[in-house]
Amino acid sequence: MRFRVNAGGNYCGHQPENPRIGLMEPVRQGKGGIPGVLTELMERLVRYYYRPWAIPSLNLANGSSRQQRSERREACLSTLWAILKYTDLVTLKVGVPTADGGFLSLTVRYLAKQTGLPQRRVERALGDLKRAGIVGVHPRCEMRPDGSYKGHAAIKTVSKLLFAAFGLGFRLGFERKRAAKRLQKKQRQQQKAPANKTAGARRNLTARAALDNAGSALKGLGGKPKGVRRQDRSGEVTAEEIEKRRQTQLLAVDYRVANPTWTADQCREAAEKAIEARWR
Repeated sequence: MRFRVNAGGNYCGHQPENPRIGLMEPVRQGKGGIPGVLTELMERLVRYYYRPWAIPSLNLANGSSRQQRSERREACLSTLWAILKYTDLVTLKVGVPTADGGFLSLTVRYLAKQTGLPQRRVERALGDLKRAGIVGVHPRCEMRPDGSYKGHAAIKTVSKLLFAAFGLGFRLGFERKRAAKRLQKKQRQQQKAPANKTAGARRNLTARAALDNAGSALKGLGGKPKGVRRQDRSGEVTAEEIEKRRQTQLLAVDYRVANPTWTADQCREAAEKAIEARWR
């Protein structure tokens, strides 16, 4: 016969006098971290471990008049910490926003990894939180083409009453309004970004069309301007000559539009003289 050995605390590793309430990775606070009302609630929730009647519905969630066992309280609080870490203030849903504006719900397995507890313990804790009215769990499924169903991570929500029970009801309302404004601002910026890109592309297209029209008009005037193209010692056209040529082409078109009776040579010669005078 084999006997279980208890190295300290309960056989599950729980030590009533030294509970482990927390997450595997520290919660990021301050700028870039989760909202302050959530971290404050997480800290206040620890009272429940030492005073179970701080949340009567959770203390009686197992259907017994006896006080909830300490290891179960520890699991409930750690699970609740993981849930609050990923709670969206605007909707009070638990998950991660996606780039396309959607929302990704979290699985029980993922929450268990956050707490460092076995998945089965987290499942029981989540059941207690649901029966206590603290967390809402809404299962989801998708019908496959063959008529079978595929399960998805359930939608989880946190009750506003939990914040009120620990004196954070007013602060929750205030921070939810701020979060909603931040979300609206972000959505407006995302909507403007494609419009700005479209406007920039439209401007580039208009400028390109104008240059193409100028080139076509100059071609009708008789081809390349004379006396403008010069080369440096290496035989390559310099940047200065390229700019002169561009200005000469545009100016020749302007002369042709302003003087319909002028010939192509007259427009080109007038443009060349004006550009040479400008660059002296």
